[in-house]
Amino acid sequence: MKSIIIKNHEITTKLPKDFIYKNQQLIIPKNIQYQDPIMIIVEDDNNEFFEIIVSENTSVKIILELASRNLNENHFKFGLIAKPNSQVKYLLVSELESKKALVEHYFTAERDAKLNLIGGFVSNIIDAKMHVDLVGVGSEVKMRCIAISSDDNAQNIDVLIVHKAPETFGDMTNIGIANKRGKIVLNGVEKIEKGMKHANAFQTLKGIITSDQAVVEVNPILLIDEFDVKAGHGATIGKIEEEAMFYLRSRGLTEKEAEKLIVHGFLKPVIDEIDDESLKERFVAVVNSRI
Repeated sequence: MKSIIIKNHEITTKLPKDFIYKNQQLIIPKNIQYQDPIMIIVEDDNNEFFEIIVSENTSVKIILELASRNLNENHFKFGLIAKPNSQVKYLLVSELESKKALVEHYFTAERDAKLNLIGGFVSNIIDAKMHVDLVGVGSEVKMRCIAISSDDNAQNIDVLIVHKAPETFGDMTNIGIANKRGKIVLNGVEKIEKGMKHANAFQTLKGIITSDQAVVEVNPILLIDEFDVKAGHGATIGKIEEEAMFYLRSRGLTEKEAEKLIVHGFLKPVIDEIDDESLKERFVAVVNSRI
């Protein structure tokens, strides 16, 4: 795996061949199929704006990791533009200890570009925005967001997909898991603008609370200004079923072990989409620390 480290708005590592970085913009060359993931690590750096451009006909896996123990206010703002016929698998891991953090992420998909996005939020207190504009005919996005809160964590996650071209496809699944006194608000909004015929918009929001003090709020919203489209949404919130806990504990598991097993079963379809095994293991460990 190739790592790119950003500190004080500068790249501190050698870039892969033909990559260009200038004015806080990373350009990935066209007509390339990258097999290994590229990890971008932001080290204690409040980026005013950092943008990635994936050029035409390029396929790439990108991991963006935000990890900071700085308790001061954090503000990160990122952008990604997928040029025509590009394919991007993208994983964001946000693990911030700040008492006030804002993470804004803006994605743009041009003609026939395909985005597969996963956002993992295990920060203490955070407002996060994941905004996708489908501006090209035939562009697609598959968005998956997981938020884990424990103790007195509070996470507000806003996910927005806007269909600005016909024949586009958007599918989001947002999952919130709150433990102890954790609080999560998941807002999922998908908008089809007028004239964007044959667009498809689907969303699923799910919440699990594992204690009486935990709170999860989910808000699925469809805004449709066109008739010739397909769309649907759903939302569920609930506690772990007592019958499932009883069954697992009768098989010798402790309450904590049974709880973790059930939660992992809930998250498995999303976690399985993480290609890199080492990062998958790390993400699972972080999830376990919050349950």
